[in-house]
Amino acid sequence: MAFKKEFEHLLATTTLSSDATSEKVAEVWDSINKLLLPNIPQQLFRFRTCSLDSVLAFQSGEISTCVARAFKDKYDSLVYVNKTDLEEKLYGFTQFDALYDMIRNEDTCKIFEAVVGKERVDQARKEAALCSKDVWVEKLSGRIEKLIEYTLSLIDSNVDYVRNDPFSKIACFSEDIRSLRMWDTYADGYSGFALEYDFRDFHTRGCWACTENCACQYERRNFSHLFPIIYTDKRFDATDNVVSLVQRNLLLEMGIDKCPPIDQLYWYKPYLYKNAESYAHEKEWRLISHCPNRKAEEYTNISDLGTMKAIYYGPNIEKRYRDFLHEVAKMRGLKEYDVYTDPYSPDFGLKIKPYE
Repeated sequence: MAFKKEFEHLLATTTLSSDATSEKVAEVWDSINKLLLPNIPQQLFRFRTCSLDSVLAFQSGEISTCVARAFKDKYDSLVYVNKTDLEEKLYGFTQFDALYDMIRNEDTCKIFEAVVGKERVDQARKEAALCSKDVWVEKLSGRIEKLIEYTLSLIDSNVDYVRNDPFSKIACFSEDIRSLRMWDTYADGYSGFALEYDFRDFHTRGCWACTENCACQYERRNFSHLFPIIYTDKRFDATDNVVSLVQRNLLLEMGIDKCPPIDQLYWYKPYLYKNAESYAHEKEWRLISHCPNRKAEEYTNISDLGTMKAIYYGPNIEKRYRDFLHEVAKMRGLKEYDVYTDPYSPDFGLKIKPYE
């Protein structure tokens, strides 16, 4: 538990600028991995239904992943943005009388030049010099109102983007194989199966560790990282991140390439915060995959890199499914277990025994 609190603090206080040097990128990831990798559990479990996709992925030695909006929980990966505060700040820029005086002042113009460029500032100064303050303010107010309206729409689209981002795909795992609610919710009312993984050396065997990853054309590239879920009563606050993205969009549309940097960890953080009251019992870890060759797909499979170790058959699984899964498990050299309820035990715990 201490590790997870430390990880929560590290994630909240760490950023990785999009303009960072390769040395800085390595430094940031080293600090994360130094804490994370030694604390990955030896056993993590994934609960599956006996659907065609789940069975085929198991047979192929693959982990199926999906975009965040495929999750049933509508708050999953839905970031929080303080839009009210942003609106107030945007409308604070409508003090046109003061802006007119600033644009006419050569010293203050240098501030604007650093943001939008000298050419645009010179044009604004010419317009201000050719008309009265009232006329200039009237012209500018119409432009600014349209710009604010457009900016607010960009904020909305960036709030939605995280859940819809096809580049970020997720697979979910639990620390608890005996969880009644996990078997009921994610394994079709105890009628499915669960898979056991050992991810402790997963990161050293994927694309992040390969010197040829940028040139590789292999379809199933595996840029994946495993993180524990942070259980909290507050959604991830993405206000600063969204502001940077909106600023970047606006400046690029204006032909300005001096854009504010983006925190590259933003493409991980929103997926790692879940409501404690509803989901803490899941003891969840998430594999977040960024596969360049599969970025246009909402669902995709990645190689498990030999991390799958065992299969657990649910108490209510149909014989036809168990027989087929058993043959695949034998072929793959996996351990097999039956999960069952014991009517002669006084507790509510599920029991596990080797498959017979």
